[in-house]
Amino acid sequence: MPAYTYEMVRENSRIPAHFDYVHSPECTIPAHWHEYMEILMIISGHLTAVIQAKTYELSSGDILIINSNDIHMTQTSASKTDYILLQISARSLQQFFPNFASLHFVTWIPRNAASACSDAAESLASVSPPSDSIALHDRTVSVHLSPAFYLLEMLDIYEKKEDGYPLLFTARLHDLLYCLYKNYSYWLTPDSQKAAHRDILRIIQTMDWVGEHYREPLTLDDAAGNLGLSREYFCRIFKKYTGQTFLEYVNDIRVMRFHDELLYSDDSITNLMSSHGISNYKIFLRTFKKLYGETPQKMRKQLSAD
Repeated sequence: MPAYTYEMVRENSRIPAHFDYVHSPECTIPAHWHEYMEILMIISGHLTAVIQAKTYELSSGDILIINSNDIHMTQTSASKTDYILLQISARSLQQFFPNFASLHFVTWIPRNAASACSDAAESLASVSPPSDSIALHDRTVSVHLSPAFYLLEMLDIYEKKEDGYPLLFTARLHDLLYCLYKNYSYWLTPDSQKAAHRDILRIIQTMDWVGEHYREPLTLDDAAGNLGLSREYFCRIFKKYTGQTFLEYVNDIRVMRFHDELLYSDDSITNLMSSHGISNYKIFLRTFKKLYGETPQKMRKQLSAD
């Protein structure tokens, strides 16, 4: 699990993207952001995502697209959630879309739209872009296979790894991007880009500040004062864009950093807690189990057995 609010895409060997088939236990990934585009297709289980202040509930067959620089958090709530994960760097996307910063892909493609291309035109009525943005490129869906088809093809190609698979995988990746561009994207207008820009920058600034000072006692008043905002306004925008309260987020970051050190340190759990600014054991234990599905003691015992 990433320990930072900003991540770089780690491309797989021989293909121009990061691709994986994820078997996720029940866990939460706190609010973060990155410049690459991330696509998830749920195979089984359930996933909740909060992206740019909007909540999405996804189940089998649904596709989620997290656009570059979107603040987002995800939570798998089933005992196990399986999904296809595709991450494409902004650098790669800019090769195809020179004005990539103004291009926005539809966030949620429901199963009935993802399962067959013929359903896509109907689905666009429910996933239309904001009123202050430019319309989707083609209201009439192009004669092209569905995003789900390409993602499943890519999974099959990647798992089999037959001779020449990087070429075929890359071809399907390009097919997928073309399909999404023609049928599930729109251009943002300058007004729509500016609408929430100031508050989003405030959230990102707060995330960076927490990353630097999480070992110290941090309060709501500290966070709000750091931005020159009232406590009430800060609480409202932070929860709106991250899906978490500020203190929930701080606890998550502390526990994630604790977890990173737990994996390789022989220091006691009590000392590790103290060094990462954790003082309330009850909250710590609840947060750790929420993020990792088990207690730190059990995790350390498993590591020792390995």
